[in-house]
Amino acid sequence: MPLVWGSVGGFLRHCSGAGLSGRSAVAASRGAATNFCRGCKTFLRSGLQLVQNLCHDSGAGDVASQTKGKAMLDLVPTNDAIRPVGDGWEYRHNHIDDLSLYTDHCRIRRIPIVAMRPYYSDLHGTVEEPHNMDDFHALYNAATDQVLSTRPIGKTYKLVPHDQLFAAQAEKLSEGDLPTGNVTVTDRLYDGGLRAHRTIHFNDLSENIEHLQDRVVYRMDIFNSVDMSWSFQIFSGAYRDLCRNTLVFGGEKAYHQKRKHTKNLSVGALISKAAMGLEFWQNNRDQMQLWRGRAMNSQQFAALLADTICKKNDAAAEAGQGDGLNRRLMNYLLHRFEEEERELGRTMWAGYNALTHWSTHLDTEWTDDDGKTWKTGRKDARPHYVARTRADAVRTVIESDRWRDMEGLAFA
Repeated sequence: MPLVWGSVGGFLRHCSGAGLSGRSAVAASRGAATNFCRGCKTFLRSGLQLVQNLCHDSGAGDVASQTKGKAMLDLVPTNDAIRPVGDGWEYRHNHIDDLSLYTDHCRIRRIPIVAMRPYYSDLHGTVEEPHNMDDFHALYNAATDQVLSTRPIGKTYKLVPHDQLFAAQAEKLSEGDLPTGNVTVTDRLYDGGLRAHRTIHFNDLSENIEHLQDRVVYRMDIFNSVDMSWSFQIFSGAYRDLCRNTLVFGGEKAYHQKRKHTKNLSVGALISKAAMGLEFWQNNRDQMQLWRGRAMNSQQFAALLADTICKKNDAAAEAGQGDGLNRRLMNYLLHRFEEEERELGRTMWAGYNALTHWSTHLDTEWTDDDGKTWKTGRKDARPHYVARTRADAVRTVIESDRWRDMEGLAFA
């Protein structure tokens, strides 16, 4: 079994030795050696080649390759051949369910860290005993049977392995309405698998962008890391290039979200909304542009909810007892609006996305500002009935007089 010695607060060194019975282990020892290895090998096969390092950010700030003062990613080579540069892999193919780059070379999992602490010392030396570091875990690549040479992750860090992430994306897209039979997929791994970027071009969908001479193909991009260096990010729209600082070039975004790897991160929900954003943009672009250009803050959204789906119609409310509000639902929708407005701005488009998140994710778990965990559904609920009821409720909101009044207001 692989054993790793090194500082818990720094890098880990991989070497071979006795480990914990039946599992891989990582150990940290006071005064341990600082001769660290990279913890990754180069594996190549047909269709896979080395690519250059991406710029990346860390807890101490951004460390980026600079070109004339601009930090840019090595972006999608829509018309270029794959070129072997740097420490990673790139694989271009035509199937959303082809995960071979990740399954063959990068299946990252948590493993425990064990520190060796002094137990007894005498003239003959020091006896040490193992101590479980319950608040930290090391990263183990099951595809290469290696412990990665990177800092440990905390127990509250939500690890999203690349292979599982893109398997979830393939499943969500196969269940949706976007055409996936004619796609170009570019998979990239950086720094031995610590970071990943997948781009899917939907070749049957394109948009004529006003200031460009030709049409731009719809696409979806996902960025992910397993070592706390990148937040999870997802983009969808019609654009030529993008940068991880949320900018796109040569086109427009339909949807974008950036999330830290915390308990509330739901990658499945974000993937679904990025796909719905493309579908909505394809079929209702004028409506989408209108909502993106109309201001809406949390107070206005709350007033809208109080007048529509959060308004109680029970006997107590009719008798004038209580405030007549479904506060649990309102608190959740305001939480969703706050999440959406981070990237979509204080707009009606953020409000619409908050509503559709609730209507399409029937049993979501979320944590409020006080640390209390809630669920938006019940175990005994009938999914199809709940989905239809919530969709009807959202329709009443966007058809309400208050919503339509806000549509007519200029963006503040």
